[in-house]
Amino acid sequence: MKGLVVFLGIIFFMVFAYSCFDENLNPTITESRTVEDNVNALEDLQGLANGMYNRMTVAHYYGRDIIIFGEVRSDNCFANASSGRFLTVGQMKVGPEDNYSEDTWSAIYEVIASANIIIGQDPEEIKGDKAAVQHIIGQAYVIRALAHFDLLRLYGQQHAGGQLGIPYITVYKGEQSRERGTVEQNKESIYNDLEEGLSLLSSELNDVSMQTITTFAAKALQARVALYFGDWEKARDAALEIINTGEFRIVEADDFANSWATDSDVNSIFELAYDSSDNNNIEGLHYIYCGAKYGDVEVLDDLQTIFDENDVRNKSIGLVGGKLRNLGKYPSEDYSDNVSLIRYEEIVLILAEAKFRLGEEGALDVLNEVPLKRNADLYTDISIDNILTERRKELCFEGFRFDDLVRTGNDIPLVDPLHQTHDGPEYESYNYAFAIPTVEINANPSMVQNEGYY
Repeated sequence: MKGLVVFLGIIFFMVFAYSCFDENLNPTITESRTVEDNVNALEDLQGLANGMYNRMTVAHYYGRDIIIFGEVRSDNCFANASSGRFLTVGQMKVGPEDNYSEDTWSAIYEVIASANIIIGQDPEEIKGDKAAVQHIIGQAYVIRALAHFDLLRLYGQQHAGGQLGIPYITVYKGEQSRERGTVEQNKESIYNDLEEGLSLLSSELNDVSMQTITTFAAKALQARVALYFGDWEKARDAALEIINTGEFRIVEADDFANSWATDSDVNSIFELAYDSSDNNNIEGLHYIYCGAKYGDVEVLDDLQTIFDENDVRNKSIGLVGGKLRNLGKYPSEDYSDNVSLIRYEEIVLILAEAKFRLGEEGALDVLNEVPLKRNADLYTDISIDNILTERRKELCFEGFRFDDLVRTGNDIPLVDPLHQTHDGPEYESYNYAFAIPTVEINANPSMVQNEGYY
């Protein structure tokens, strides 16, 4: 059930007319009273935080699109043109006029705007427990880091032959450059926000539902970011901090299928809350993967071939109407599945890769912890290919595959020329990055378009 209740009594007088290309990439407020005037107590701040998380659940962000982007641009899935959704994404032709480019850009900057409102508050002026106030502000720092990281993964040139990242926005209102930072500058800012968030978060105030940022989630995001950028020691250390807490475990084989229909299971580190009355309905993940009306995203045969016969994950893929579908993840037809953003299994696999990259002992044993709990054959040796294969098995349909391919310098495999429509672009092709939306280019004189989209 949905654990995040939007505090309408707090929010009703703050109507945001947000535009990602408006002044300073910030929202405007249609009421004469400012946000700062309206945030006086802990309850007000919590209301803003609930709104921030709610913005993350929309279909153009973690409610669907950013997850599907990582699947149809890989060798896991393809867009079948059932209702015309994700065709340009599957073709890797997300140009400046494309709705996917504009809608996701806007949706993510809306989340950043919410985070910046929270971060901009003076804790000393907010009535209520100061540790709780700081804990909420710490959450906002971590969400700001995650949102910018997601923008960088989509629009940054780090795998498209360039050095430009995205504008890193740190104020709700006020003077700030709207120029694109470099990838390195963005990376530093992401790390800084994660560290600042961790310094403010309190383990005693962690949300047991895992539906908000906790100290665990912040550290897990640190591990994910470090893995993406190849900072192996940081990835190892952050992953170990999570593992050594003993708070989480890999889901057992018999429980794997059910874990996707259960909120906050033993492996959940951070998830976004949904229920049957507050959801994306036919615009959500279940419908895009296996809905009778849409079902635009099918599974490529190649993915099913990598599973061992007894691997319980293989049962997550099946035929519906003669089409190969993801049936195991996001399974509920009433749309009540929470969307898991960070599972413990990912952290274990991060540790395995980091230890391997660093030449440390025990990497193979760590890698095998996951297949051991899936009734799958264990690996007899460790390699990047085996690590990526295990990540593909465990994390398929969750949006990781494209980034796993590109962060390791791979071309996009063309395993099914009939259904894949991107022709297998080579690493550092311009279309590894989305185009910057035209509306942003037109409104922001300092904005530079990604190469190849002129």
